[in-house]
Amino acid sequence: MVSGPTIHDHIRAHLDPSGHGLLPGGAELPDEPTGGIRWASGARDARPVLGRFGAGPDAGELAGLVADALAGDPGYAALYEALTAGAAEPAGVAHLPAGPLHDLGVRLVTGARHREPVRFGLGLLGADDTELLLLIGRHEEFTGAAAATIEATHADAEPALLRLADAVTGWGRIGVVERFGPGAGPGVRDWLLRGGFRNAVLDAYLAHRAATVGDLAAALSAPAVDGELLTAACDIVCALLDGGPAATIDDYTDAPRALAALLTHLEAHPGELRHLVALARLDDYLADGGWPARYRRQWTIARHEALVRRVRDLLARPHWPALVTAGLTRPDTFHDARQAARALDVDTFPALLDHVRAGAGDWPLLMAETTADRLPGVLALAAAARLAPADLDTVVTALRAHPGHGVDLVLASLASPVGRNRAMAVRTLVGWGPAAWAEGIQSALRRAIDAEPDPALRESMAQLLTG
Repeated sequence: MVSGPTIHDHIRAHLDPSGHGLLPGGAELPDEPTGGIRWASGARDARPVLGRFGAGPDAGELAGLVADALAGDPGYAALYEALTAGAAEPAGVAHLPAGPLHDLGVRLVTGARHREPVRFGLGLLGADDTELLLLIGRHEEFTGAAAATIEATHADAEPALLRLADAVTGWGRIGVVERFGPGAGPGVRDWLLRGGFRNAVLDAYLAHRAATVGDLAAALSAPAVDGELLTAACDIVCALLDGGPAATIDDYTDAPRALAALLTHLEAHPGELRHLVALARLDDYLADGGWPARYRRQWTIARHEALVRRVRDLLARPHWPALVTAGLTRPDTFHDARQAARALDVDTFPALLDHVRAGAGDWPLLMAETTADRLPGVLALAAAARLAPADLDTVVTALRAHPGHGVDLVLASLASPVGRNRAMAVRTLVGWGPAAWAEGIQSALRRAIDAEPDPALRESMAQLLTG
């Protein structure tokens, strides 16, 4: 039995006063299971393919349980217990008396300590329960269910859905925004274009919807746009260029018109780092190998070549290198500056080394750019740092390409209490081969074999030692 506050009271106690998201500790619900797979809140609602909620009572059983629950507390207790077993569909009880059914929904939503009874109760609420739906929906575990009820019960659901989408940042936002279609009102369109596409999962999931539902091309056709919209438009374009699991720039029919309009505004603007990032990404896109296929769709050769010239002219602005150099010195702009620097042929490795030296956890980036001549400086930094196990993995794995270098780090990995570190050390030593082993590696392997608790890893160590 779960003790402590109800889910409703837990969420209410953790509402961020800003109106967005929850305070620290709010994400973990009172019924949070210990161990096993834990899904990101809202992920299974927004992307059912990721997994299903457990099976609750079937339609026939559910109708009987709900009818009994309407009759008194013993029936309520039986329904509650059945709902904790898994998901149940509220639509299956719509034939029961509306007033008592609504009261049952309120009781479940405000009084339950388990998520599935709350989720079921949300489906029994109505148009007069907007504030309760929005409150519970602030936790992304319930955003999808709250949005479904709002959409089903409100004559004009858009204002409440917009409030809900704006109050969350992760999978919950993705699920709500995907309910907005081409007929969305001006408030939704403006919100999408000015940042509603941004989320804590992947901006690319919502970039295409922002561009189409928000009508990016039309917004950029205005004679002038403000800085907020211009930067957001650059970020939408970057997210569309990312590709991945979502619709891309090549799925955006209005891309030629939107990109041309975007460049017109960038040509009239002094230029900021985020703008340069978008220009660098566009330069890569305009030079990639996919253009024969694009010419068969919405693009023409003339449009393509015109954009190439305009992007190159913008990239030639003389103030960009200084902007990139300044950006590389700040943790909050480092990654943008590093990305933009590629288009300007600026060597970012010294700044990357300083960035990691200052405590940034970017060892994968650093090791990916480490060449033989750069290796001594990187090894000196790694030796001086107190590497976290994941960072030690990264460094030791990369050392496989540099036989005989970083022996102290490999030995530290071999002696680590973290099994993955020891396994990475063995793989690197295999890659080096005994001919590259320094004095002391064989004796370190013998000690590691004696201490290794994992039989499979111990066998790998023994095989490595015996050849």
